[in-house]
Amino acid sequence: MSKNIRLFVLLAILSTAIVSCEITRTVSEDDTPVSGDTVYELYAPQSDMDKAFNIVFVPDDSYGDLSVLANRQDFVDDMTDVIENAYWQNRAYFNGFLHFNYYYMTETGDVQARSPDVNGNFRCPTVTWPAGVNTDAAFADQLILIHQNNLRDCGGGGRATAEPTSYRTIVHETGHGLFGLPDEYCCDSTYSEVKPVLYATESACKNDPDNSAWRNCVSLTSSRDGSTWWRSQGDITNNLIMRNAGTEVWESGPADWFIMEEAYQSLGSSQVSTPDVFAPDRWDYDVPPAP
Repeated sequence: MSKNIRLFVLLAILSTAIVSCEITRTVSEDDTPVSGDTVYELYAPQSDMDKAFNIVFVPDDSYGDLSVLANRQDFVDDMTDVIENAYWQNRAYFNGFLHFNYYYMTETGDVQARSPDVNGNFRCPTVTWPAGVNTDAAFADQLILIHQNNLRDCGGGGRATAEPTSYRTIVHETGHGLFGLPDEYCCDSTYSEVKPVLYATESACKNDPDNSAWRNCVSLTSSRDGSTWWRSQGDITNNLIMRNAGTEVWESGPADWFIMEEAYQSLGSSQVSTPDVFAPDRWDYDVPPAP
């Protein structure tokens, strides 16, 4: 049996094993931080952090003092739910689960809503990040500050905010932070050209060889500055993870996967399988994907 075949079989066994169970993490006074004094391991299947996307969850101060074990356990329980009900509900993430490490902080931040601007456009919330994100969590590829107040969230520069049950928001914002995927919803975001997902001109969309397998150029016009953009995701027009935020997780589109696959390969992985369907109905990771 060749080395590549053995590795494929091992990954298949691990995938089958993990879809049949849930993450259980019980905190203890004996837990040892993995970085500084405030960052702890939550679920880290990849021992080499350079071969993983490292995600650190940061608690809002509404969780209370996380030196109190009961408060820490509440936060950890919410974050294991996030892994299972957010990331593992999107096959483009789940198929690469061995390349995602999850950690949590015990230092808290704060998120507060802001009123829309004079034109009615939403404004990102006011966020106070704990000092430790620049030291203990400096290794993170994605920081997500989890708050319990209801508001519209934002992300940028590898940092985002979300409510603990806003599963689609969390995966959506991670799409920005880890993979550089653009917003695809209409029409009050700040848009930029990210091929083969979003184009500044129709001709660029219609002549890009990278989108030839699914090309379907659809326009949207920004309500902020009137600019027109062209997106291409095949026949899928709704129910894509970068289309909107919310609770139920949607799937990635073929253009998203083009970018995500390159990112997996940059970690040295050639074993993350392409999702068999893009944007299917919601699935349950307790049922293994069809071979």
